[in-house]
Amino acid sequence: MLRSAAGLTLEQSATSPPIVFVPSPINAPHVLDMDADCSLMGWLGRQDLPSALVDWGTTTPEHRDHDLDHLATRLLLPMLQALGRPVHLVGYCLGGMIAMAAACHIEVRSLTLIATPWHFDGYPAKRREELTAMWQHHRPACEAMGLVPMEVMQHGFWTLSPAKLMEKYLKFAAMPEGSAAARRFVAVEDWANGGEPLPFALGAQLFEQLYRDDRSGSGDWIVDGIRVGPDAVRGPIMEFASASDAIVPLACSPDVPGREVLASGHVGMVIGGSAPTTLWPMLRRWISSHEPST
Repeated sequence: MLRSAAGLTLEQSATSPPIVFVPSPINAPHVLDMDADCSLMGWLGRQDLPSALVDWGTTTPEHRDHDLDHLATRLLLPMLQALGRPVHLVGYCLGGMIAMAAACHIEVRSLTLIATPWHFDGYPAKRREELTAMWQHHRPACEAMGLVPMEVMQHGFWTLSPAKLMEKYLKFAAMPEGSAAARRFVAVEDWANGGEPLPFALGAQLFEQLYRDDRSGSGDWIVDGIRVGPDAVRGPIMEFASASDAIVPLACSPDVPGREVLASGHVGMVIGGSAPTTLWPMLRRWISSHEPST
């Protein structure tokens, strides 16, 4: 489940990494390690901060009962405990929720949330109603399969902002064919439109307990007997949110005291053109400030 920026597994690494990135189970994990030219993990490694990336692996109908709670306590927690020492946990999008749940059960050097949803009542009421109706339409088929296909999730993403969707493809059409910008656009689109299906239980939790009921934001998310929330994290916590995020609007973020709000969007803040001069060094400074003095 863990690999380094170079693709090494935990067993192949000489030492356990001080930083563990927890991606969202939606889409593939490599957005945090896109390629040699754009890798947050690779950049941190060159700053003498090696890291590892959680890979949730292949999802099959046998995983139908796996939800965020399961990913946090049955997969992530045992992995962290096996490392033998507290680490810096960095969670992206829904991965931030999973990382927070784990950090409420085990001591961490620090927890960083990037573009993480929490207050689902921050979404417009109409949007929540639309997502609930969409889920009710797809739910019977998903339950029968034990999976939520990526196409169902894409349906939700595509309807977030149709105007922005059209705008980005118009920008792509204006890019010189074969240019670095065009290649990066295709790579990001391949990532955004790929990924494993979600387990049915995770989809149901997302649409029913979170988007509809806001169980996290209302303080009612209980995982293995512990209420999960920023104030229950067993270590220092930092949040990086976006002022232009259509997927996780600012009103939906955890609003951790001292959070940093960036101008780039949900994906751009991690792998956009400004990321190496904004989020990446800000994250390095935060993590370094919680490293033991040498």
